[in-house]
Amino acid sequence: MAKPEQVHDERLRGMLQDVHGQMRAGKADVAVRRLVEAFMHLLELKPEIKDATVTPRPGVTMPAIWRWPQLGANLKMDSVRTGKPEIEFVRERFALSEAITYYEFTLETAIRHGA
Repeated sequence: MAKPEQVHDERLRGMLQDVHGQMRAGKADVAVRRLVEAFMHLLELKPEIKDATVTPRPGVTMPAIWRWPQLGANLKMDSVRTGKPEIEFVRERFALSEAITYYEFTLETAIRHGA
């Protein structure tokens, strides 16, 4: 299981540790907003993530960041195409399970890319 201690960048690691604390305190809304900040910081640290691709099934390739969970803090697909990813909040409240999903995506992406 991925852990924030595996993240090399001090600022990003601190953000993820803070998010973990927010989730443990039941503050999913705060955690999701902080995760968006962490993900945007990750994209600044490792801009090559914006160009990374995945092949979800044979013959289909897509930008890896399109796998960002679309659970209410949604990645604007057009912004990815322009090279300036943006997250749009389409709601204010989030469940803890949604916060955990965003957390796992951000943490695993950071570790996979050596942030």
